[in-house]
Amino acid sequence: MRAGAALAAIAIVMLVTGCGRAQREHVSLPQPLFFGHGPRYHRPAYGPAVARRRPIGSLRCSAPPRRTRFLAHVEVVARGRVAIVPSGIGVAPPQVRRGAFVTGGRCEYPLRTHEPTGLIEVATPHAVRLGDLFRSWDQPLSQTRLLGFSGQVTAFVGTRRRRGDPRSIPLRRHTAITLEIGRTVPPRPRYAFPRLP
Repeated sequence: MRAGAALAAIAIVMLVTGCGRAQREHVSLPQPLFFGHGPRYHRPAYGPAVARRRPIGSLRCSAPPRRTRFLAHVEVVARGRVAIVPSGIGVAPPQVRRGAFVTGGRCEYPLRTHEPTGLIEVATPHAVRLGDLFRSWDQPLSQTRLLGFSGQVTAFVGTRRRRGDPRSIPLRRHTAITLEIGRTVPPRPRYAFPRLP
């Protein structure tokens, strides 16, 4: 028993240190992203228009439809750190909360978030764009502004860089959008969308 345990220990050491026949391969792993701290990284979920249930462009606050038509995902990275896309965007107060999740409100706009993960629920047959979401969120978005940050904004749809005004990016079924300002990091190669009920 002791000799077998000793051989197993030697084999593990050889694998870990790269000795013997085991060859170490250089594997490039994605760098982890950390969450930013402070109010610029944690913006409120709504502004005065949603609080007063006013129209936002063509979007109106009404009783939520029974089903969400489709999901999209938005990730925001500022200076190499993740900014939270909060739950409750497009949900008029008073909001009903269950922990970090918003389960309802007085009424809901057809672009909304119920969880703080960047998952966007789209419930309108009309074309909507990223700018519509940021107007519902009451946060700045342009080629030089993103939330509370100024500088060059880089946008990705999937892993492809999108040039021009990021507000014009269409929100379509399973669109994964990454917005970055400051240090650019490679966007996630894919986002695993949950199934709709």
